Amino acid sequence: MSDQRNPFNYPVNPKYGQGVFHRKIRFTKGQDDSNQYVLAELEDCNHGFRIKLYYSNSVITSIEPEAKRTPLTTCAGAAEPLKALIGKNIHSSSKTLNEQMNPQGNCTHWLDLSIWAIGYAGSSEQEPVEYHMRVPDELEAGTYCTLHKNGHLFLDWKVENWEIITPVKYQGKPFYKGFASWANKIADEQERQAAFILQKSYFVSRARYYDMNGLAGEKADEHTIMLGACYSYSAPTVHIAQRTKDTVRDFTHTEEQLLQFKP
Repeated sequence: MSDQRNPFNYPVNPKYGQGVFHRKIRFTKGQDDSNQYVLAELEDCNHGFRIKLYYSNSVITSIEPEAKRTPLTTCAGAAEPLKALIGKNIHSSSKTLNEQMNPQGNCTHWLDLSIWAIGYAGSSEQEPVEYHMRVPDELEAGTYCTLHKNGHLFLDWKVENWEIITPVKYQGKPFYKGFASWANKIADEQERQAAFILQKSYFVSRARYYDMNGLAGEKADEHTIMLGACYSYSAPTVHIAQRTKDTVRDFTHTEEQLLQFKP
């Protein structure tokens, strides 16, 4: 009998069902000489990225991406496509910026982080902002996805198999394909951004179902279901990309280590 949760036929994580996916994202504003910047940081079980985004007169002047931990050997190469954001206005909407970028030519998580960083640069926020997303392993009855902003609970949604169960106002809404079409209409700007950040966390949390360390060394182009999904899974990069070794972390009981980017 086929496992519907495992279309990739990957080895299964024997500890799935006993753990929690954690992701933290932090944005900090600063200044180097006369140049303003945002430092954006993201870490979860599979990824570790940083970006230093400089801007002047509301226009992005340079981007310094740093790949700390990646699932594929080629992911760091996605730093180059991010430079297409240089010259964009920091007050551009995330929807507009996403439409102007090529998702197949970028790392999904690096691009997300960059666009969220641009939104923070254009906001009135002056103090650092930190998001902490928590998604317990999803079993038959779904799971509760939470987002804390600067230590305070901001979103608490129950999701079951890519569909929102609660809050009632979003009941039945898709949490995967079709999500952006309704979420972009959320009137409150802070809730709208938080909803996108939480949705991406739920998406990545599903990776805990697999034993990704058990795939170390495998060639990316052997998994045809992923072809065209992102920079590393698109030609010509996909033909040289391989799974990295021992880069997956389980933060179930060590969430305080997030954003420390330990080797």
